[in-house]
This record gives sequence, structure tokens and C-alpha cells, in this order.
Amino acid sequence: MDGLDRLVHAIAPTGSVELQCRFAGDWSLEHPAARTNHLPYHVILGGHAELEMDGKRVALQKGDVLLFPYGDAHILRSAPDDAGHRSPAGRETRKQNGRVTLVERTGDGELLDMLCGEFVLSGATDALWTGLPKVLHLRTGRSDALPGLIQLLRDEAAEPKPGGGAVVQMITGAMFALILRGMTEGGHLQLGILGLLTQPGMAHVVEAVLKDPAHAWTLQNLADVAHTSRASFARHFAETAGVTPMDWVNGVRLAVAAQSLRAGKLSAGRAAEIAGYASEAAFARAFKARYGNSPAAYGRMHSTG
Repeated sequence: MDGLDRLVHAIAPTGSVELQCRFAGDWSLEHPAARTNHLPYHVILGGHAELEMDGKRVALQKGDVLLFPYGDAHILRSAPDDAGHRSPAGRETRKQNGRVTLVERTGDGELLDMLCGEFVLSGATDALWTGLPKVLHLRTGRSDALPGLIQLLRDEAAEPKPGGGAVVQMITGAMFALILRGMTEGGHLQLGILGLLTQPGMAHVVEAVLKDPAHAWTLQNLADVAHTSRASFARHFAETAGVTPMDWVNGVRLAVAAQSLRAGKLSAGRAAEIAGYASEAAFARAFKARYGNSPAAYGRMHSTG
């Protein structure tokens, strides 16, 4: 596994597709803030639209993918025609179409065709999913793998075939990884943990910590992995990620422990061991400070076992 592999594996996303929107005329779609660890996404299959967020508007076109890392509220609306006008849209209709709800608004002008769904990140991800912009906007091309995968998702969601739910989950999981790959390879992400993955030395650090969070990491041996001085490493890491290296390492350890507690019935002692804490009491104090509950209480509240 490389750093991106390990990051995606650690946050364990599951995806769904919920709506297919076909809008013409003058329309607007308000998306409220999502729940914690729920990441809405939109895929423009055809036509044009506009995204409005924090008072700014961004033009969207066929092949665009939007992902909202923290589930922030946003508005999608029809794009103006050449004269800057929009024709009125007709009333909205909804019907079930395979695994998605087909939402249609009739009207004059260009038709927008869009898939909407969400990714859910498993477990406590605050140390793993940090420093990102409010929206990731990826513009795909014909040579990219993502458009073909999106077409497969569209076809699979349109008809309730046997095993379709499992197929949709696998497709959306691959979509998630491809979106992050496209953003990092395109140089669009400069900050946060994903920003570190674009820098070879720092990427090796992220990969090493995610591979073995229980290791006795120090600022010096992290700098050694990055092949740089301790002072330079600490400064550059903090500037990019927004946290100090050791704060991030401790956050990863606790996130791994939290994910383990959610996934099964583990004792606090075993969770402390997984997180690399020699003292169960120190682990319990750190865990409660970060997540508001003792490891045992957290496990009882969230365990899927």
C-alpha cells in the first residue's frame, strides 16, 4: 500500500447514490449541511450548472465531480443562457427509478443531468481527514478512469439487478479513491494530510505512521523518514497539515483505537495496545479528552459488533 491506499483504508468510506436530477429551465437546489462524517457528492452527467457557496459561484459542466469533505451547505442552480436569462422551470416530479429517485423539473433550454449521493466515513477521522477546502471540484477528461466508472454507476443504479447494492458500494468506493487521486495528481490540494501526500518525503512519513501507528514515533525519527532536519520537518509539516507532527501522530493513534472500538468488542487495554499506549490510564485520559467518553463507553455507544 502507498500513502493514499492507507489513508482511504483508514477512513473506510462507504458510498451510496440517491438521486438522479434532470432539470431544465430556471431551478435551484439547496443542500443543507450534512451530518458529521457524511460527505455529499454530485456528478454532472450532462449540461451545465452553477455551484454557490460562501457567496461565490463556480460554473459546472459535463464530467465535473463535486465532493464536500465536511458536508457544508451549498446551493446548485441553473446556469444562465447567453443573454444572462433563465426560463422558468415547471413543477418538480419524483419517482423511483431503479435504486435512485428520479427528480425532474421541466422547462425550456438545456437539460442538466446529475447524480447525487454521499460517502460515509467510518470511525473517528479527525486526524486523518483534515486541512481540506470546503469543496473538492474535479474536472474529468475522456482519458480519466472516473467517467467510465460513473457511467457504470449510473447504469447499475438505474435498474435493480441482483447484488446491485454491493456493486454500487464497490463502485462508489473506487470513485472516492479516484477523486482523491485526481485532486492530488492535479496539484489541487496543497494543504492537509492529502497535501502532504503530494510531497515525496512527507508522503513517506504519512505512509509510515498509518502503517504502524503504535510505533514509538518521535520528532527525530519522523524527520529521518522524511530525510530532512528535525526543525525543517516540524516547520513544514505544521505549515502544510495545520497541526504539529506529534499532535497528528497522537490523533492517528486515537483514531485507530476509536475505529477498532467501533468495529468490535475490544477491551480498553487492547485498544490502548493497538494505539501504542504503554499505560491504559494514559490512553483513557487522552481518549476521553478527544472524544468526550471513556474508551469503554465509546465502544458501547458505537460498536457495530
